[in-house]
Amino acid sequence: MFAVPTWDGATGIIWRQGHQVTFISINFLVFLLITAAVHFALPVRTRWAWLLAASLVFYGLSEPLFLVQILAVTGITFWFGQKIETAPTKAAKQRWLTPAILLLVGNLVVFKYTPFFNETLRSIFGLAHLGYPFPEIHWLLPLGISFYTFQLLSYLIDIFRGQKAERDAGMFAFYVMFFPKLVAGPIERAKNLLPQMHARPSFDYAQVVQGLQLLMWGAIQKVAIADRIAPFVNRVYDDPNAANGVQVAFATLLYAFQIYADFAGYTNMALGISLIFGYRLTQNFNLPYFAVSTPDFWKRWHISLTSWLTDYVYTPLTRQKKFKIKLFNLMMYSLLVTFVVSGFWHGANWTYVAWGALHGVYVVASLLFQKQRNAFAHRIKLTEWPNLHRGIKIGATFFLVCFAYILFRAGSMGDAIHMYGVLGTGWGEVGHSLRGVVQWDTNEFLLVLLGIVVLIGADILRGRMDVGARIMAASAVFRWSVRIAGTLVFAVLGAFYSGQAQFIYFRF
Repeated sequence: MFAVPTWDGATGIIWRQGHQVTFISINFLVFLLITAAVHFALPVRTRWAWLLAASLVFYGLSEPLFLVQILAVTGITFWFGQKIETAPTKAAKQRWLTPAILLLVGNLVVFKYTPFFNETLRSIFGLAHLGYPFPEIHWLLPLGISFYTFQLLSYLIDIFRGQKAERDAGMFAFYVMFFPKLVAGPIERAKNLLPQMHARPSFDYAQVVQGLQLLMWGAIQKVAIADRIAPFVNRVYDDPNAANGVQVAFATLLYAFQIYADFAGYTNMALGISLIFGYRLTQNFNLPYFAVSTPDFWKRWHISLTSWLTDYVYTPLTRQKKFKIKLFNLMMYSLLVTFVVSGFWHGANWTYVAWGALHGVYVVASLLFQKQRNAFAHRIKLTEWPNLHRGIKIGATFFLVCFAYILFRAGSMGDAIHMYGVLGTGWGEVGHSLRGVVQWDTNEFLLVLLGIVVLIGADILRGRMDVGARIMAASAVFRWSVRIAGTLVFAVLGAFYSGQAQFIYFRF
């Protein structure tokens, strides 16, 4: 019944791959059905306590020791929140906030980054061949630690800025540990979720149906699309030295859709499950691959993280008074720092840091040269063809995002540098190179292409809400036909076929 630890050599971390912590499993389906049945059978005033108990079981089955840890961190944060709110002056509030932040960040650093710092120090001091004083450490990574740490930090900082602290310790624990969003977000702010929890929502048929639709669509994204793409991506990234530029570019293009379907699939399942119980979580994606610039991309991708970094990293940096820098330059430096923090948050590997820094360069360059780009488009009369102009901007943005994905997906900086170095090769024999990735799995790859078309088509349809609304309002027969078809797609193309099983962002 317990999750199986899996060693990740790239990060030096052991992360769990078990049925208890993935939404794609029979165990979880049984867990969800029992939780929902008991939830709606209970009086409204006690339902939150049942969901808290279910969340404790959900997390505890993956690693009982870390259940103690997350409860301890939650209790400490709750206590500090009371102290910060009741402190009489801003200086006094700061004296409580500072140690609280240090404790939370320290907890994250110890458990997530110890192997990273260990290996970095071994490399710097040339002691990779020695065991002491930098021994190899196989480190267990608590599930969801990056997500719940940011949630707790925002709670305390918001209290420091004037919001009220939660008075009910049980309700606060429910806010932190609510199982749909616990492991991989969205990163929920207290001001969004706690009022909903105190409102104690009752059964809403339309909302439950909407939640089930999101749950099914998320499952299709994960199993029928993302997990079917994964083997083709792995063939290149698991052995990068054997790949040429065409294969690297092709696998990276596929990876762009894999990670989107995987992460958006998890988010849709989390949002759907929450809706069933009456709670609305934050939307995490808004047609990201239709972004017209890298700043626009980051307004659409992992929205809860982007808004968190904006409010708690970028904004404080731009308001600092210690360094006398022109405001515009300060904003550019702050953007770079914020994106490096974003990369480091994603994982204990230099590839993630470089990926974040590269996106920081993208965003800063986009802002610095925006006027020149617009002037050039006007000079060549591209602005007279708005649809073509927009298409070019979308294509250029997607290319930049994919170029950075090589860093995000590569197992090491050495692999990433090698893959960038061979990008110019293999273009004289494109067909042969692509066959080297697809191999004999032609039918499987056709299903992959179909899945990508469905993924893009769903985004286009959602982007034109008027069309989608008219289609879904056409008739009850049509609506249920779509739902049944979705269920069949899930069953035929994948249900529990998944070789990947775990969601990509569970590693973070």
